[in-house]
Amino acid sequence: MRYMKFLFKILIILFTIACSSEDSITPNPIEMELSTALKKWNDSEINSYSYSLYVSCYCIGRGDPNEIMVINNKIRKVNGKSVTSEQLENEYWDVKTIEELFNIIESKLEDNPFSHTIKFDQSFGYPIDIYYDMDEMIADEEIGYYVTNFKIE
Repeated sequence: MRYMKFLFKILIILFTIACSSEDSITPNPIEMELSTALKKWNDSEINSYSYSLYVSCYCIGRGDPNEIMVINNKIRKVNGKSVTSEQLENEYWDVKTIEELFNIIESKLEDNPFSHTIKFDQSFGYPIDIYYDMDEMIADEEIGYYVTNFKIE
């Protein structure tokens, strides 16, 4: 009976691997120096990609992740719909390119946060998990950015 359970688990794992999308990249989040991650990202020369971005904050109207499509380093679609620059500034203020996420990381680190977590993809260097608590004594100013479903287009 134990052998059958073991065999069943192996079959499930093999089935899962076989059914996974070939163009989807499974991230391996690790902590690394910002400069190392940025170099990996720049060296990859990826300028067209899509991903899901979840922003965790005490912000009005945020909750679900946004599906973002970037073509030639410009956001072209959010949640499957074409967007204008005006929409990105107002309605989708929290939607960012990978380069913009790196800019946020640099800016927040310069402000000397009380605590932070930053993890990057080991292969390409893009940020996967970004979290900042800027001031221990202030409630509700924490913010996190979480990248999933990264695909090269």
